[in-house]
Amino acid sequence: MLDKIFLKLERFVPEKWHRVLSHEGFKRYFANTGWMFFGQMFSLLVSFFIGAWIARYLGPKNYGIVSYVVAFVGLFGFISTLGVDGILNRELVSHPEKRDELMGTAFRLKLFGGGLAFIVAVVCAFMFSGADVFIRALIIMFSLSLFLQAPFVISIFFYSNVKAKENIKSQILAAIISSILKIILILSGAGVIWLLFIYTADSLWQVIFLLRSYRAQGLKISAWRFNTDLAKNLWRNSWPLMLSSAAAFIYLRIDQVMVGKIMGEEAVGIYAAGVKITEIFYFLPGIICGSLFPAIINARNTNKELYYRRLNFFYFLLGGLGLIIAIPIAFLAKPIISIIFGAEYLAAIPVLQIYVWSSVGLFLASAAGQQLVAENRSKMIFIISFFAMIINIILNIILIPKIGLIGAAIATLIAYFVTPIWMLFLKRENT
Repeated sequence: MLDKIFLKLERFVPEKWHRVLSHEGFKRYFANTGWMFFGQMFSLLVSFFIGAWIARYLGPKNYGIVSYVVAFVGLFGFISTLGVDGILNRELVSHPEKRDELMGTAFRLKLFGGGLAFIVAVVCAFMFSGADVFIRALIIMFSLSLFLQAPFVISIFFYSNVKAKENIKSQILAAIISSILKIILILSGAGVIWLLFIYTADSLWQVIFLLRSYRAQGLKISAWRFNTDLAKNLWRNSWPLMLSSAAAFIYLRIDQVMVGKIMGEEAVGIYAAGVKITEIFYFLPGIICGSLFPAIINARNTNKELYYRRLNFFYFLLGGLGLIIAIPIAFLAKPIISIIFGAEYLAAIPVLQIYVWSSVGLFLASAAGQQLVAENRSKMIFIISFFAMIINIILNIILIPKIGLIGAAIATLIAYFVTPIWMLFLKRENT
């Protein structure tokens, strides 16, 4: 079937590109990206429309509570990964013969990270979540999901081997199960507690199906081995990525947490509705980066000129996609919010009109992150992300009290463009 698709494509592209289209490696990456796109589109669209239904069902105040809890716990997600994912992907591509040691060591590291993240989240819930016992209990319950990050090393393995199909099958099945449970919740008239319980279990279904897919490849989890020296090496390379992830997680979620603390739960619900529209498309950089990253690593190892050509295309592709998304949504924000969320959420229109432009900065920043990982400049990722986080926090503190939700959107928009602007002035690695 894939060969038929490429034969049709050859009719519409210049002849000089025919050789590229017929290359087996290109077909493999194309198929991999196609599977990733289809799977992410399916699961995100399903979860988005179910999420919009939930927002209508709960109303701005209760939806704001859910959004606040998810955002609060999300601030600690970086601890559960320990920054290992990007390094694991690179090492599995470069050293496939060390698969079992890499997988076993990364799994143990992330399991430790999940436990540490849970403890930190619970402590912070008591310190910073205010006097509301109900919200504090919800935060503790949702924090249990942080333990489920460790088995996702299997997902990294499939990406590194350009086998996104296995990840996508697991993702689709998990999305179906989760969506059915949420529909049952709405129809039965259940409340916020049950909804957060389903959110907590969302990753569990995907982990179960990933384990099945891994075993179906003839691979055994029992073969995974922990190597102390390898763990030290992974940690030595990944801790800057963990710190940069900390900064990224914070400036991704801090706006909703600060809106909640300054303006209350109902304001969070309205703001989250505007943000959710833009976040539908955040899967695109992950798909493109996950699928093309092995090709970029291989080019850097063999031909620097080819490496920089691929990087330029990488930036152009992601930046262009961001613009294609932002322009129509900014103009159509009013009917989009009215149709999807309803009259209670009309105050989210200006939030969406501003916030959607942050997708351009985020997409370009994803490309920049992949470049710096490929070049083993992970400390630079932390420096840039930390700087963007500080800018976002300061702008939120200044702008939210003055101009409300629009101020939070402006603060996030500016923060998302810090990385691509920084990269313009960053020197290339030595060739």
